[in-house]
Amino acid sequence: MGLGALLWKDARRELRRKEGMQAGLVLVLTFLLLDLFAFPTLEGMPDAAAVALWTPLLFGAAALTLRGFAAEADLGTLDLLRGLPSPLGSHGWSRTILNLLLLGILAGLTVGAAAALFALPLSVPLLATLALAVAGLATVGTLASAIAAQARSREMLLPLLMVPVLAPLLQAGVAATMDALQGATTGDLRVHLLLMAGYDILAVGAAWLLWPVVLEGD
Repeated sequence: MGLGALLWKDARRELRRKEGMQAGLVLVLTFLLLDLFAFPTLEGMPDAAAVALWTPLLFGAAALTLRGFAAEADLGTLDLLRGLPSPLGSHGWSRTILNLLLLGILAGLTVGAAAALFALPLSVPLLATLALAVAGLATVGTLASAIAAQARSREMLLPLLMVPVLAPLLQAGVAATMDALQGATTGDLRVHLLLMAGYDILAVGAAWLLWPVVLEGD
């Protein structure tokens, strides 16, 4: 069973249930609504604007990525997945690719809603920052969700697994976001963007090594 077939299986399940996207959207809209109550405008407040973008994106990513392997654990189908004639790592990459696509949509909706609510300026540097953020969040979040899937308190465990590992990406991403909102060019953000790209490459490499171990079970 190839990666394409696994991806199609995961995509059909998400289209039918819509659990991951719905969970992510609820958190994103909740955080943006709270931000709107606290900050009627974010003009001239790049630090608060960066928080208004990154907080819903981070927690929305956690909610979205959690549902894939959590649903497999709830349905008791993880053992069936392990028995399929395909490499164990393919199951992880299938879910990672799907989460990357879904998180890209969620990030687009987040930045679009934030721009409309708070009159934030959209720019190529800001979109490049968010694109690199999505890649890292999807890779780390999916791997962490597989680790936490069979835990009783997985909703609490997942952020505890994700946030420390994502700290370098979050630090560079928030700094790049603040600079982009103040009119910095892509060249001005070169260091931050390179750090984020390097983090994404390392995350993919680590996931490549860890997926067979994480999915092999007890």
